[in-house]
Amino acid sequence: MVIAGGGRVGFRVAEFFKQRGHRVTVIEQDPDRAHEQDSDDIEIVIDDATHPSVLSNVITEETTVIGALTDSDSTNLAVCLAAKTFQPDIRTVARITNADDEEFEQLVDEVVFPERASVKTAVNALSGSDVRTFEDVTGKMEVFDIRVAPESPIAGQLLDDADLPEGSLVISGAGKERTATSETRLEAGERYIIAADPAAADSVISAFRGE
Repeated sequence: MVIAGGGRVGFRVAEFFKQRGHRVTVIEQDPDRAHEQDSDDIEIVIDDATHPSVLSNVITEETTVIGALTDSDSTNLAVCLAAKTFQPDIRTVARITNADDEEFEQLVDEVVFPERASVKTAVNALSGSDVRTFEDVTGKMEVFDIRVAPESPIAGQLLDDADLPEGSLVISGAGKERTATSETRLEAGERYIIAADPAAADSVISAFRGE
């Protein structure tokens, strides 16, 4: 994952994904800002993300998503469009000010608006469709809307038999039409709402994704 823009949101988003086992590179043009957010666990490139040479060095065949989260709309669009030239299948997320997201849907995969650009909003956009976190209502507790991958060992199991970590709770059944019970079956391809303590969140995601 590549994050262009090492401000408060950009760097905290990078930390979120790094803690969950992703390789994350942050590109930040301002050395002072980069120094403020310095971390031994996250690679920081002090340079201009709009320069093709910078992106070509940072984006590899393993890069699946880029988040352009600077405070400049033109920079964010330029970064996303340039990233596609180096990695056509890369997922692009851009922070855009006061714009109709439909206007930009042909240019980027998802838009994040500044007024909604909390860490969890950006995390949701960068994660794509498999995992989404709820915002501003759960404190430190993580609440996920997550899909059971077909290769997950818990796929097809009753909730009572599923080996889920302590500190996690399945709230909804398949389709989220009913609350979950011990007889709820975790169906492959279905989505469920899960609450988890921070220490259990990674294990819950791994169990549902089959990682």
